[in-house]
Parts: sequence; structure tokens; C-alpha cells
Amino acid sequence: MNTVQELQSTVIAKDTKDNATTTATASASTNGSRYHITGVDASFSTSTTSGLLQLKDDTTVIWEGYVHGGLNISFSSSIIGTPNKAFSAVLAASGTGGVIGKVNVRGYLI
Repeated sequence: MNTVQELQSTVIAKDTKDNATTTATASASTNGSRYHITGVDASFSTSTTSGLLQLKDDTTVIWEGYVHGGLNISFSSSIIGTPNKAFSAVLAASGTGGVIGKVNVRGYLI
């Protein structure tokens, strides 16, 4: 009998910055593994702040959109990265000192 094992999605990268580019990067593996990204959470500490969020497979932008205060993305099918490459979510600086940007990347490595 074949069984399917469901993999648990966890936070694989996170970052927090005060008025600076916030980059959550899951480091590249070296054994042919790929990241499976199930979601991204990005926010600013004030609801009136907006900034560009980019999702990158290594250096290639694969998705981008604007965060207005906060954004929680859950993918119905995971984004599968390139083998042996890093995956990152990059949130633009807030433009105001004291306004904090946060990014979490959820997923798993197989």
C-alpha cells in the first residue's frame, strides 16, 4: 500500500528591519533539494505604510505586489524553487524611521 506523507509547512526564513529593505532568505541547499513555498507574510508596523514585496527564486523575481500595511499570502499549490538555489522575500524600506518591516516565508525543503 502506498501512503502519502503530508509535509509540515514552517517558517523557513524571516527578517525584521527599521526603515530598511527587509529580506527573508532561505539559504540554498547543496544536495539537489528544492524549496516548496506555501506562503509569505509581510507587514509594516503602521497600517498606512505601503511598499513593494518581491518573491525571488535565487535572483529571479517570480512574483511582486504591493503591501499596504500587511499582506498574508497562502498558495493553494506551493511554489517550487530551483534545485540548490535560495528563495527570498524582499520588502521595500518603509521610508520612515521607526516604521518596522517584517517578512516571514513559510514552506519546506525536499
